[in-house]
Amino acid sequence: MLMIGNLGDFLIVVVVFILLMAGDKNAAKNAKSIGKFLGELRSRQNEFKNELMRELNSIDEDEKVVQSKYVRDLSQDRVKELEMKIKQLQEELQRLKNSGGKN
Repeated sequence: MLMIGNLGDFLIVVVVFILLMAGDKNAAKNAKSIGKFLGELRSRQNEFKNELMRELNSIDEDEKVVQSKYVRDLSQDRVKELEMKIKQLQEELQRLKNSGGKN
């Protein structure tokens, strides 16, 4: 059984098959066409990879912005909560001072 590991191996098998089927009369013409096809295929593959990487980077950047906004909102909420507790403790301290330390 023939094991084909990647696209390059598959293309080599296809080229050999086409050359065997076409014979010697059109071999040069077919090889040139196959070469052009492989070049175009690699070019499209690189374009696809680049576009995919741009999209993934864009998603990562958007996620970082949302995450930092979420952390900032949480921090602000925590600060407000701590300010309220400080105010409550100050009021309790003032109440204790006014009552002479008696509950």
